[in-house]
Amino acid sequence: MPGKYICTKGKILASLLLLLDLGCFAQNKNLVKGSVLSKFTREPLPFASMFWKLAGAGCLTDSMGNFSIKPSDRPLDTLVISYVGYSTMRLPSRETENRKELVIQLETATSEGIEVKAKYNKGLLWWKNIVAHKAENAPRHYRTYYCELYNKIEIDLANINRSRIEKSVLLRPFAHALKNIDTTTEDRPFLPVFLTESVSNYYVSTDPPKVKEEIKAIQTSGIKNESVMQYLGGIHQKIDVYAGYMTIFGREFISPVSTVGDKYYDYKGLDTQLIRGEKYLHLRFSPKREGENLFEGDCWIHHASWALLKINLSVSHTANINFVKRLSILQEFSQQNSGQWIVSKDKFVVELWPLGRNNTTVIGRKTAIYRQIKVNQPFITEKIKENKRKEEVGMSAGAVKQDSTYWRNTRPELLSDNEQHALTLVDTLNSLPEFNTFRNTVTFLFDGHKKFGKVEIGPWYKWISLNPVEGIRPRFDMGTTADFSKQWRLYGYLAYGTRDKQWKGKAAISYDISGDRGWNIQTSYKSDLDNRQRGFNGEEVSLDNIFGGLIRRPGIPVRLLHEKEAKIIITKTFPNSLSFQGSMSRTDYKTLAPLPNHQLFTVNGNNITNTEFQIKARYAAGEKTIHGHRKDRRLRGNQPVTELVYSTGSSGILGSQYNYQKLSASVSQRFRMPRWGQVSYMIYGGKIFGDQLPFMLLHVHPGNESYYYNKEAFSLMNKYEFISDSYAGFNLEHNFEKKLLNLVPFMRRSNMRQFWNIKSVMGSLSPPNRHFNRMENTTYGMRSLNGKYYIELGTGIDNIFRFFRVDMVWRFAPGTVAGVQNFGVFGSFRLQF
Repeated sequence: MPGKYICTKGKILASLLLLLDLGCFAQNKNLVKGSVLSKFTREPLPFASMFWKLAGAGCLTDSMGNFSIKPSDRPLDTLVISYVGYSTMRLPSRETENRKELVIQLETATSEGIEVKAKYNKGLLWWKNIVAHKAENAPRHYRTYYCELYNKIEIDLANINRSRIEKSVLLRPFAHALKNIDTTTEDRPFLPVFLTESVSNYYVSTDPPKVKEEIKAIQTSGIKNESVMQYLGGIHQKIDVYAGYMTIFGREFISPVSTVGDKYYDYKGLDTQLIRGEKYLHLRFSPKREGENLFEGDCWIHHASWALLKINLSVSHTANINFVKRLSILQEFSQQNSGQWIVSKDKFVVELWPLGRNNTTVIGRKTAIYRQIKVNQPFITEKIKENKRKEEVGMSAGAVKQDSTYWRNTRPELLSDNEQHALTLVDTLNSLPEFNTFRNTVTFLFDGHKKFGKVEIGPWYKWISLNPVEGIRPRFDMGTTADFSKQWRLYGYLAYGTRDKQWKGKAAISYDISGDRGWNIQTSYKSDLDNRQRGFNGEEVSLDNIFGGLIRRPGIPVRLLHEKEAKIIITKTFPNSLSFQGSMSRTDYKTLAPLPNHQLFTVNGNNITNTEFQIKARYAAGEKTIHGHRKDRRLRGNQPVTELVYSTGSSGILGSQYNYQKLSASVSQRFRMPRWGQVSYMIYGGKIFGDQLPFMLLHVHPGNESYYYNKEAFSLMNKYEFISDSYAGFNLEHNFEKKLLNLVPFMRRSNMRQFWNIKSVMGSLSPPNRHFNRMENTTYGMRSLNGKYYIELGTGIDNIFRFFRVDMVWRFAPGTVAGVQNFGVFGSFRLQF
């Protein structure tokens, strides 16, 4: 087994000071041979310099990081290994003796910046030439593109404390897995826990822009969800160092080859090398200032074309990104016969510290290798024509059945022993009852649900709540799991109010039609209070949980309805990100004081009864979906999402008492402004055609009566405060992250981020509806905007201690009203990078 060594101390030695004259002797049988790698990325370091401290002889590693050097003629000597951006290693000569091959791993150094003293900075000149030739060198000069894509993702646990695990009551039962920890790095042992490999046919067209990936083979450790496995392919993971700006974990980073790079980076030309007869330049870069989202690293430049051959990027240690201890990006390029440069390899390595910097960390490694590259070929065009959407990922029927022989012959680089172990570790652990108990406990705490084979209970945080109408409200939820059926899901809950002495509950059934047809049918019956806040465009935030009553703002009357609702929903999702949803519902409403008595709105004095039919169309270009048994997770892109809704109510159908029609529309989007953070907005509006409709059938503008900030509602508007039958509004939030905070020197090392927002709506209520709902009676607390604007302005600080956000909100219109706050401070928390 090759010996591995880690460099932890020392300074970078300039390669121009090395003695390179007599060190390399290719024909000496006693040569010291091996390779030099980056410890973090495991990538070879080309042209790393090494020399004997006393004997003086030295050499450089080749373009693949390999070396051979004559042993020192001194009895006690030290081999010094250095590479720009890495801490220098000093290896005693006795450690090199009787070794067939050395694998030397260098540790990334913390840069203090590049000091450029010369009047003429050749590094800056090199950068200018890269930028000047970006247009012809960026790998996008093709109409169509094909490659065989090999994609590999590995996850390791690092900084493992063996003694702590062996003493832990929870972890001790499966501590035998520690025998697989990499023991060659005693100061930072790691355990590989997950690995997935995939081989795909990958097709791209630029006009129209489309991507198609056909996964021919995939093997994963532990993951069986086909939707997740497709997401682990190559189509969803892109690196483009030629882009001026890159988004990593939702944060924007400025590329060192951006056209504005000289405003953010210092550049230094290091040396020149000949590789296969071609001249290449070695350029180093580092941030000018700390506290900004920048990289430090180096690149090799093809002198004849000023194209990048290879670039290494490491996130600056002062960058504003949470839970990331280290992050490196490597991209390699190859030149085609036509002279075009094409990406040949991507590598992304990140170390996360969810439990703290000094505790166990998680290292993720993603490698993509592009082979058999073809451009502008007819067969690519024909394949792309099969796409029904802009981006498509498919998986062949036998993709998960390829054997070890296939992988041994197909993968472009061998798996290490640790990677081989990762392929089976999760499946092995899943077979251990002790591990399943541990996993289920962690899942229950964070997900809220507890599985018992074919059924599950939870979420636990809804088991008990408190409100003035029901008093203490215990609740029990139950649903089926994928072990019961992957297509059918039955779920519901039962709740009881200790004050009103009434039972409430819900029962629902969901069915996914088999195959990739995009059809879903749901039906449900509910009898409960509306313990929720309706947000913009119908979004809902439930207050029926253990925390809801604790954060309610005092002094605001509780306004609730009792609803009995039977509903059926049919949804069809098309491959082009378009979906339609049709629904029919029959609802009985009973109001509770201080809302107007429901008997005021009916002829016979019974509950309000309404039957409604609705059609909703939604178009979300660029959105991706990971399908889960309980719910689907939408991964939104940066393109607008448009929704159109038409609803109608007809009297006489299933006892309905009202006739009306509703139209509403909304457009929302989230995008980044280069160098100025992230912007999100929503524009919406609607019109209700119908007279003498009770307020719950009109548009109730969403209010928020808690101290928890809810972006789906107006923070200082009370529930049922404003009612409209015509309305139009917008929400806008601009999070400019650290752009202004960085102007204050002592805030540069802070992770806090700043934002501002505005929410506004204009609404009106027709005279028949205003009189029918007793708007002139102020005791009900309901009003109309009467054609005026409601406006809230807010600002605050986000990412406080990496989790918390504080909003300060001012209510400016429609004027001061007794019993209503015009200023408030709200809090919220979320997990974000």
